Amino acid sequence: MAKSRNISLLLTELYYLISRFLTTGPCRSAAEVLASELEEYQLLPCRLDWQGNEHPRSYEDLVAANRHIAPDHLMQICKQIGPILDKEVPSCVPGVHSLLGTGRQSLLRTSKDYGNVRRKGSSFAALHRGRPPEMHLTCKDPPNLVEVYRGRELTGTQRFSTVNPVSNYQHMRMHRRILGHLSAVYC
Repeated sequence: MAKSRNISLLLTELYYLISRFLTTGPCRSAAEVLASELEEYQLLPCRLDWQGNEHPRSYEDLVAANRHIAPDHLMQICKQIGPILDKEVPSCVPGVHSLLGTGRQSLLRTSKDYGNVRRKGSSFAALHRGRPPEMHLTCKDPPNLVEVYRGRELTGTQRFSTVNPVSNYQHMRMHRRILGHLSAVYC
């Protein structure tokens, strides 16, 4: 039985959903082979009798018992994973959902993987092809200007984006709006 082989219920249900998904597509023969192997190796969820004893179940019995599960149930689950994950940990390209993505596009990303990265002072003094390294994509705050100037002092070069980040322009625009004339003034 599946339980005696230390196979989790989640894994047996996943095998079942994969075989159900294959039955509606062009790989129907693969679905038949998979269903027969699931029965042969007893990888389907077991049924319980009225005394609580487990018994192996055939693939057809499982399909009949789960009539509420559509053949494209696995596809529907996969379609919903991306939008749900985007609410928790946004991807770098919103609206693009791929099961094969990596990094910020991976469906396995977590909020811990993409926390606020702080660079060390020595990273501003390092050179890559004669230039300071690019800012990491997950850096939300501008770098410490003291460390940037120290790195420029040691290497002689610095990226303009680290010396004067884009966020400074936004602050300058706000200062200009706040410090400008608040009402009509005739000079």
